Amino acid sequence: MISFLNSGILLLSSAVLIPILIYLFAKKKPRKVIFSSIRFIKESQQKQKRKINLKNLILLLIRILIILFTILAIARPALKTDLLKEGDAHPKTAIAVIIDNSYSMNYLVDTQTDLEKAKQIAHQINEMISENDNTILFTLNNNWNNLHAGINIGKLSDKLIAEITISPKIIELEEILKKVEQKLKETHLPNKEIYLITDMQKQELDIKLEFPTFFIPTSLNEDKNNISCQNASIKHEIVNRNMQKQVEIELVNHSKYQQQDVIYELFIDGNTVSQRATDLFSEQRKNLSLPLEIEKPGWHSGYASVKNERLIFDNRSYFSFYLEPNPQVVIITDETKIPVAFESILEIYTKNISIINNENINYESLLNHENIIIYKKHDLSEKLESILNKLKENKRKILFIADENLLKGQQEFVSEFFNCKFQQFNNKSKNIDQINKFHSITKLMKDMNNIEISNFWEVQSNSNILLRSKDFPIALEHQNSVLWLFDIKSMQSHFLLDPVFPVFAYNCLQFTGEHYNTSFSIGDKILLNSPELTLPDGATITTKKSYHSLTTTGIYVNDNSMIAVNLDYSESDFSRWENLKIKNLHLLDNDWKDDILQSRYGFELWKYLLIAALLLFILEMLIIKREEHRK
Repeated sequence: MISFLNSGILLLSSAVLIPILIYLFAKKKPRKVIFSSIRFIKESQQKQKRKINLKNLILLLIRILIILFTILAIARPALKTDLLKEGDAHPKTAIAVIIDNSYSMNYLVDTQTDLEKAKQIAHQINEMISENDNTILFTLNNNWNNLHAGINIGKLSDKLIAEITISPKIIELEEILKKVEQKLKETHLPNKEIYLITDMQKQELDIKLEFPTFFIPTSLNEDKNNISCQNASIKHEIVNRNMQKQVEIELVNHSKYQQQDVIYELFIDGNTVSQRATDLFSEQRKNLSLPLEIEKPGWHSGYASVKNERLIFDNRSYFSFYLEPNPQVVIITDETKIPVAFESILEIYTKNISIINNENINYESLLNHENIIIYKKHDLSEKLESILNKLKENKRKILFIADENLLKGQQEFVSEFFNCKFQQFNNKSKNIDQINKFHSITKLMKDMNNIEISNFWEVQSNSNILLRSKDFPIALEHQNSVLWLFDIKSMQSHFLLDPVFPVFAYNCLQFTGEHYNTSFSIGDKILLNSPELTLPDGATITTKKSYHSLTTTGIYVNDNSMIAVNLDYSESDFSRWENLKIKNLHLLDNDWKDDILQSRYGFELWKYLLIAALLLFILEMLIIKREEHRK
């Protein structure tokens, strides 16, 4: 089989028509010669005509072949046939080796991790590479590639292979394959191949591959015996008007086998405070709680962990929180007394409550409070609106409680503040039928079981909906501020009397508190309040940037605030690739050595074609010169 590396040049093969056209339209007329005998003249003309026609046809064929061979040489044909595969030698090849260093590659197979096996395979490939090849080494980590993924002449660097480590932050496989193909094009070698050494963890892949690409497995495991610990967070429970704190975690059995006596632990501020065991059914996700008894104010951090030796990378789930026994709460209102349903929650949350009105509101005084609450403040003056907008610009959070008598001017301000549009106040009872399980305020709340609520504003909004009743939200979150659309003074609402309301209200107070800290994931960006940032390994860096991209798990410290960062857990649930029907993509097995470096079956013919064109050109010159000498 013959393929062309510059197939677009073949369009120029139409140039072979040029000598044919010249031959047809530029024939020479024979010279007139006067002879004494007509018979001898005619015989001489016939012989000369035959010789001229044969010579011209030969020259025409030679010129056509010269043009054709030259164009074919520029198109760079490569001959591929199984008859040429004997022997170890192969022509120059550009080879890109990608080592999968995602955290699933940390899985222990027998006595080695998948990453260690991948490095061994990379060394075996290195033994097959010749000094005439071009090589490039990639991983799934962008920062590593920017530093090390350069084009080399000859073998890969054994030192670079050895230095590759697991990366919790990886780029999509489609993205890396596109970058690899682009890098291979810089080599200008005709034969190009890509090898991905991987545990075959499945990803979404929809790509057109230009070069032969081979997925080489580190093992043939179909199921991985993995358990992960996820979603550690502080849970507040109100029992007999007292606050009890717990750490809620989720243990996930990612295998098809039951796991017994699985040990899980809780670490707070460097100390183990709890250890327990549980059983997990196959593919079970189990929510568990661990008691938390800390009274010391300030920032605290820790992690929950599960003991699983096969894949240790996803065994920990980090969390951080700020403990303030009596946060300062300010309520901006025209009322002198807070409704009972909300007052009881505030008494549990803090003993330090201030109620103020327009006369003593200023921006600096509000900054000294942990929580800012607006309730039944009917006179939203320009001064107050300006202060609230300034607080919003500076990332301060506000809890706004709407009441039945919200005036049109207030509605316009709140609509802009929370990205919503007021319609009408509803006095009828509706069921709360949806809880946002993905928001930190409501994700730990149990189902409402269709609790009735009445006296709420019907709005349309694109903000985060915390609670919903049919087509209308009951509570919203927008840019970290929270809006309650129900009137807390109306005791006709079953929602205000249900035990779920104190939990919801307390979570809202926690969320809108000054020191509330949301858990982040690898790849997120955090806003820096100071130039110094302490990394999870204890190292401190100084940066002029206002944001920092999170690249590893653990606890970061910035401006005395603790920030918990966890995995996205996409690699924990193993699913193997199979039957990928993509052109030029090949899923290999343990006999991968028999399939790679297929370019050894392909040899370029351009040199031979150019030599043939040169020889034909010399032949043409000889024929022409010989004819000239005869004349």
